[in-house]
Amino acid sequence: MHSEVEIKPGKPAGLQLLTKKEVARLLACSIRMVERLVASGTLTTVKIRGAVRFRLSDIEQIILKGAA
Repeated sequence: MHSEVEIKPGKPAGLQLLTKKEVARLLACSIRMVERLVASGTLTTVKIRGAVRFRLSDIEQIILKGAA
């Protein structure tokens, strides 16, 4: 299994969608922590036919805010 998230060059970050597992890898946290971020409103979801995804641009904003 691949341990890194594949970022597709040439595709705007706002259009790249990630799974909960990929988000947890990028943020170096647990899947449960990702669920807590959603519950608190810090992280928004995109639902596609019942599948929950996250925008890469939203994840990047969380990383930038955490680094400030």
